[in-house]
Amino acid sequence: MQTTTALRLYGKRDLRLETFTLPAMQDDEILARVVTDSLCLSSWKEANQGADHKKVPDDVATRPIIIGHEFCGEILAVGKKWQHKFQPGQRYVIQANLQLPDRPDCPGYSFPWIGGEATHVVIPNEVMAQDCLLTWEGDTWFEGSLVEPLSCVIGAFNANYHLQEGSYNHVMGIRPQGHTLILGGTGRWGCWLSTMRCTAPSILHYW
Repeated sequence: MQTTTALRLYGKRDLRLETFTLPAMQDDEILARVVTDSLCLSSWKEANQGADHKKVPDDVATRPIIIGHEFCGEILAVGKKWQHKFQPGQRYVIQANLQLPDRPDCPGYSFPWIGGEATHVVIPNEVMAQDCLLTWEGDTWFEGSLVEPLSCVIGAFNANYHLQEGSYNHVMGIRPQGHTLILGGTGRWGCWLSTMRCTAPSILHYW
């Protein structure tokens, strides 16, 4: 049996740091440790809304969930169902937006045994079944934690559009030869930005 220390949500603004024993891993689950978890304002919204959040279960007061959904770690043990695809010792990241067909459940919002604000987690079958457990071979753990927010940025770029000058025609994507303004790009994020190469002619970077 694996013990974990985790930040659990019980209701609106009711977060508790607790140590408890995880249930035994089942044949369709994976046991893992968490090394890094990036802070997201979606978690702040979740903590403020509690059970009113669409992804948080109604019974969270009696069956708390672990918050945090931008995390990177190491696989410790793999159930029989997934041994053909994952092995102990592999590093992983999770795409938290599972897109389940019947419910909005996501790690960090809906499950009692998985979330980024924990030392150890049991990854449920739904994550692997949706192909949302990804192996990570990057240089650092924190970059793995940025995979999920980076996917949000890419999605936002893909959803962006402009009007052609002098017409009402929509042109998808960001504006060619446009400018990028980055606010609050500090710490490791700022260091990464300073080394980033971009096709835009200028990046305005404000701390």
